[in-house]
Amino acid sequence: MLRFFQNLFQTDPAGRDEGEIIDEIARRVVREGMGSAAIVFLESSKPVSFLGGQAALAATPILGGFIEPSRLERYADLFSSRAFIERLIQRIEEVEEERAGEPRGTANEDDTPSV
Repeated sequence: MLRFFQNLFQTDPAGRDEGEIIDEIARRVVREGMGSAAIVFLESSKPVSFLGGQAALAATPILGGFIEPSRLERYADLFSSRAFIERLIQRIEEVEEERAGEPRGTANEDDTPSV
């Protein structure tokens, strides 16, 4: 599980627009088969999203060993916004619908393992 979160936040969000970040996170979550779990978690965390972002910032010294502090700060800022979370949930649902429409066994660029 720790490796999943470590890989999820590999991309540096600095200088990228929210749409790109949302799309990349949604695709990674769905690729790992955690779309439904992520939606439930995100929906339930919306009311306390600001507090969660602040908690992530407070935990930077601990999490800094796993995630670069500047990335962690940017993600904490993004995830503390309810609007960002809502757009991420919508994109995860869209990506899941896209994947459900594909025939099984069809490989696409999202299924290729990263090196």
